[in-house]
Amino acid sequence: MLMINFDLAALRTLVAIADQETFARAGDAVHRTQAAVSQQMRRLEDQLGLTLFERSGRTKELTPSGRKLVDYGRRMLALQEETLAALHAVSSSGPVRLGSPADIADTVLPEMLRQFARANPALSLVIHVGRSPDLMELLKKGAVDLTISTRLDDSRPHFLLRSSPIVWIAANDFRVEPGKPLPLVLADEPSIFRKIALDALERIGQPWHERYTAPGLAGIRAAVAAGLGITARSIEALTPDLRVVGEADGLPPLGSIRYYLYQRDEAVPEAAKNLYRLMAARG
Repeated sequence: MLMINFDLAALRTLVAIADQETFARAGDAVHRTQAAVSQQMRRLEDQLGLTLFERSGRTKELTPSGRKLVDYGRRMLALQEETLAALHAVSSSGPVRLGSPADIADTVLPEMLRQFARANPALSLVIHVGRSPDLMELLKKGAVDLTISTRLDDSRPHFLLRSSPIVWIAANDFRVEPGKPLPLVLADEPSIFRKIALDALERIGQPWHERYTAPGLAGIRAAVAAGLGITARSIEALTPDLRVVGEADGLPPLGSIRYYLYQRDEAVPEAAKNLYRLMAARG
């Protein structure tokens, strides 16, 4: 029987390709260049003696063997996370206070914490949901031990948790009207998504007007779903009653957003340090 020591980093990249659908976006997710992703996949194919990708037009798609390996890769990576969680069992001495933006708290965070909580039933968490600038202030004041934020602050312990595409989001029945000012639903200041949206429209000379302003994601989703206008958010903000609009509608690309995980300082409880290490190992 052929003995293979799987490279978990390569499996993580393979799963990212399946999730992100392109090598470029997968590279953003695993913090590698597109060239490094391609080289990593070639090494994995050579190691296995299998073809994992086949060309379809200008893109590459997973072969049946590739799709099967993705399924096993997910299970192997989940087992790695459970193992790390068990080895670094989180202490039950007091809750860990964790801050998170609403879009991450709704989508990414539950799955991220599920494995840790299952392996560490003593883990006690208090989640503070808010906007990135406010969460960074809570971190500075010591009101949270850890926080996820889009703001970059090199003065504090942190790592890049994930990178997500930013997209234009509209109601399912909303139609962009060419030649007319674009109705926007935006967060009030300060908002990185507001800045990214307005900067992108300014670059192409697209007229716009602010139809609705909301302080939080819930209000923005409600206004967009009601057809008041479109907004720019990370892909995590998408719900079944909303759809992505884009270049086919004459709208400019928006790039991606980075989410960082911060630890307040070395004085945080040991439980918070352990959770920070576990999330860093997962990333």
